[in-house]
This record gives sequence, structure tokens and C-alpha cells, in this order.
Amino acid sequence: MKFKTTAIAMAVAGIVAAPVVAQAAADEIYASARIGVWQKDTGGQSELDIRSFSSRFGAKGEADLGNGMTGFGRYEWDVDLGEGGGLGVRHRYVGLKGDFGSVLVGQTYHTFYNFNVGAVDIPWWHSGYNMVSYTSRTDNALTYSGGTDSVAFGLTLYMDADVQNGETDPNAEDGVDGVEAGASFGIGDMTLAIAFQDIAIVDDAVTGVSLSGVGLGPVMMAFNYQTNDDQDGITLHADINNFYVHIESLSDDASGQDPLALTLGYTQSLGSKTTMYYEIFDFDRDTGNSDDDSTNVMAVLKYDII
Repeated sequence: MKFKTTAIAMAVAGIVAAPVVAQAAADEIYASARIGVWQKDTGGQSELDIRSFSSRFGAKGEADLGNGMTGFGRYEWDVDLGEGGGLGVRHRYVGLKGDFGSVLVGQTYHTFYNFNVGAVDIPWWHSGYNMVSYTSRTDNALTYSGGTDSVAFGLTLYMDADVQNGETDPNAEDGVDGVEAGASFGIGDMTLAIAFQDIAIVDDAVTGVSLSGVGLGPVMMAFNYQTNDDQDGITLHADINNFYVHIESLSDDASGQDPLALTLGYTQSLGSKTTMYYEIFDFDRDTGNSDDDSTNVMAVLKYDII
């Protein structure tokens, strides 16, 4: 009798849950495990570690609202549990899109990243060390994006000073604490973009220009330039089949230092959902003290579970 009752209960639960499962399947739930070996050498001190490199779990989807409107949203967690890791939010946003373009609010990549940083933020791990403003996934933001086939533009308003590197500006007032604007133009296979950023937590506004999709035989290149009152940064990224070279050079008038970062990488597909990547990263901080310089070597296995 107990077995029959359990079977009936499971059958009823299946009938009730089926529409929910079908709806979930229409969107996307995903997970990616990224575990590897990392050899770090800083100031002659060497360390070998096995760790997670931004393993993640998330869900995203969209729904037709009629009248040419679509609702969409995404939530993604960083699940680097264990020593030195933790559970954190990578993406958290909702939005609407249609013929007018799209509007989204929350934490994700916003205008300055999309029109400047993203063009050269291509290495798996070592990127953004020498940029004037490496703005990644920022929160408390409202972003509008629009454009045509060859022209795109965007505008982001930050509603909280806590928008960069987890810092807070104690002098920030209520209301809009930061603005980003950007536009891009298609030139054949290339894309030229310009972006501007002025946020409360950073003393100086930043202007950036990028050129991507530059082909030279088997080599594909992208360039990034950023500047403010005291700093100028140039980034070059080049892909050669599965190999890549990434160079970041910064000139800092305030400190008189010109740090240089070099990344060499290789991406290897092992089959369905499985990838290995290897990176060698050398960072010269130009402080006059060799103990500040570092060299990192890593080999990471990525498996897309879902």
C-alpha cells in the first residue's frame, strides 16, 4: 500500500511539474567548471596552487511580451568555493528590448566595457592590469543600448557610488553618481568605437578608443587606448589561430612609472564541452624593485557541465 501511495504521489507531482520544467527548458540553465594549476613567481618567491578559475552557475532567458517587446533577465554566480574562493554574483539584471533598442538594470557589463574594454578583454584570465580603467561587471546601473546595422550607441547611469572595485565614495550624493557613454561604427570588417566614463569613485574622467576586427593574413588584432589627466594606456591583442598575444602598456605621469604586462596564451579544444587553456603572464611594474614583478604560468581545464 505504501508503494502504491508513493507511486501515485510521484505521478501527480510529475503532472504538476511538467509545465514548469517545459518552461525552464525554453530558457537556459548553465554551469561551467574551470579548475587548473597555477604557478606564481613574485620577487623570487614561488608558489604552486590548484584552484578554480571563475567556475560558474547561472540561468538566463527571455519572454515575448507582444507588441514587439521582449523581457529578459539573467542571474549568474561565481562558485569558486574552497581556499581563497567564495560564492559571489557575476551577473544580475533584468531588461526590456524591442525596436527602440534595449534597457536593462542591474549588475553586468555596461557601456564603457562594451564599447572600449571588451574589444581587448580576450585572455582567459590575465587582462586589465595596465588599463587606465578596467571596468568589468558593475552594479547599480541603468543602461540603454540602441543603433542600426553599422552604428551602435549606449548610455549608462549609475545610481550608487559603489560601482568600481567595491569602493564607496563618502562624498557622493543621492542620485546619479556616474555616467558612461559610447558609440561604435562599422568600417568593413572592423569596428571603431569611442567611450567616455565619469563616475564618482574615480577622480578623473576617462576617454577610450578601440579598433577591433583588424585582419592581417591569419592574424586578427584589436587595439585599445584610454586616457585621463595623468595616465595613458595602450592595449594590443592579436589572435593567431589558437594562439594569442596580449600586451598592456601604461604611462603614469603622477608616479613616473610605465608598467608593462605581457600575456601569451593557447586555447585547445579537447572535444564536446571540454577545453584546455594555457597562459604565461609577465608583469613588470616598473617600480625599480624587482620584487614587485611577477611571472605566472597556468593550465586550466574547462568543462561546460550544462
